[in-house]
Amino acid sequence: MLFGAVACGAAFGAMALFGGGDAHASTTCGAVDNARTEHARGESHCIANAGPGSRASAEDTSGSGIATAVATTGGSATSKNLQPGSQALSSGIYGGNAYSITTGPKAESVAMARHDGTSIAIGGWGGQAYAGPGGTYCAGGFGAAYDSTTGAFCVKSGSIDIH
Repeated sequence: MLFGAVACGAAFGAMALFGGGDAHASTTCGAVDNARTEHARGESHCIANAGPGSRASAEDTSGSGIATAVATTGGSATSKNLQPGSQALSSGIYGGNAYSITTGPKAESVAMARHDGTSIAIGGWGGQAYAGPGGTYCAGGFGAAYDSTTGAFCVKSGSIDIH
């Protein structure tokens, strides 16, 4: 469990080194307690959908990507897409907290938190990251994921592949 937290900390550090938004205006969506927000600006799109007692926020800063966050039954979901052609998807249910972030172009990240757990997925530079009921999955150029409910984690960066 401690190693998983350290691995995710390293992933966030790598995110600071390898990723970051560019000069495009953000497309931002937020929703709380039975609300839904959707915005499109050119090729940039966000959706935030929150059920009763829930919170969802989604932001695309790339100008050509997708961020979607869905939360229900007291959950929270946060998705942030930082690079072109990427998509960040998060879902938080039954008190779960999901965080999905893309830091590189052509990245995909999916975080699905449930039952008061936390799921974090970070996809960068053509990478894929998944954290949720099935554990974690990391592939491509860079991916990092952690799921507290299953205790699973992974980090993939080039030839480095940690589980």
